[in-house]
Amino acid sequence: MRWEFEATGTLWAITTARPLPRSLQRAVTEHVEGFEAAWSRFRPDSLVSRAASARSGGTYRLPAGSGPMLDLYDRLHALTGGRLDPLVGGDLVRLGYDPQYSFVVHEAPDDPGSSRLVRLSWAQTVTHVGDEMTLRTPVLVDVGAVGKGLLVDQVSDLLLAAGCPTHVVDGSGDLRVRGGRTVCVGLEDPDAPGRIVGSVEVREGAICASATTRRAWGEGWHHILVGLTGRPARGVSASWVLAPTCAKADGLSTALFLAEPDALAEGFDFDFALLRSDRSALISRTFPGELYLA
Repeated sequence: MRWEFEATGTLWAITTARPLPRSLQRAVTEHVEGFEAAWSRFRPDSLVSRAASARSGGTYRLPAGSGPMLDLYDRLHALTGGRLDPLVGGDLVRLGYDPQYSFVVHEAPDDPGSSRLVRLSWAQTVTHVGDEMTLRTPVLVDVGAVGKGLLVDQVSDLLLAAGCPTHVVDGSGDLRVRGGRTVCVGLEDPDAPGRIVGSVEVREGAICASATTRRAWGEGWHHILVGLTGRPARGVSASWVLAPTCAKADGLSTALFLAEPDALAEGFDFDFALLRSDRSALISRTFPGELYLA
């Protein structure tokens, strides 16, 4: 059975052998609402929005389970040499990927007088212990590289705890598969939406995809930014990552735009397929699928 609902600005779907009870559906939607109330930079009342507009830094109590996400950001930030950085949230707003989805560039990072000429970094600005985060100065934290994947994992854990061990949670392209079922996933061409350029089989794990064309605007702007510069990453068009959890797969699919696979393999065990901007491809040796590019 398939249940669809709106969350994180997109369409989600949960597939199970039996219909989900209404009580479990409510538990899922309430959990998603709590997550967005903390982490959505598109909501003026969210924790991260309020922290960004505060007069000074401070310590914030986060939803339960946030600590592992922040730990994951620490690892990805280090392995990418600071290129993956949640503090690009402010850059995205200035570039037009703002709560109004204006897609009007208000201030580019290298504009004269840019407010980010002296750049802040995750490692220098944010500390955390467990589910508490301390900001040394007000900054907009954007967890888009990992957050949706983490939320998929958390929804999957809710289903498992409620006695629904076999399921697929699809957070609009971020998939968590549980219960021994094998799912065949088509890999979409980033340059031609709806065209499939590959496939992969997922069994008891997660797959996430990232692409520069899903959220792109103007002349060359897109949502995957290099933390060191605040400018869009270049050279990669799309990535697909398989990992044990959706949070890791989500974070690594973004990190592949910012670092070489070998560098990321020093800290993570994962499989991947990568499509470069010149249409050449790179696939890990044990990737359980293929790309078929013309």
